Amino acid sequence: MENVILTTYTPEQLTGIINEAVKEAVQILQEETKKEEAETLLTRKEAAQLLKISLVTLNDYSKRGLLKSYIIGGRVLYKRKEVEAALGEVKTVKY
Repeated sequence: MENVILTTYTPEQLTGIINEAVKEAVQILQEETKKEEAETLLTRKEAAQLLKISLVTLNDYSKRGLLKSYIIGGRVLYKRKEVEAALGEVKTVKY
């Protein structure tokens, strides 16, 4: 037989307890979502749209080693995390 303990809380205390539990759950969910998004694979078209470049330019970046591509099942894919990292590493050349 289980012992049941009843505790009384004011409405404000109960609201605070519920808010705290919800905040923790949302934070855990956000962290899991970020991890999943980082591991997401993008198609050539999706990667080009994210970088706002053409497919030809994307292919050129892959050939030059600026972006690493992965061939899975005959499809060329890119890791979202690596594509987003490439966004910050764009270097311009002045003539």
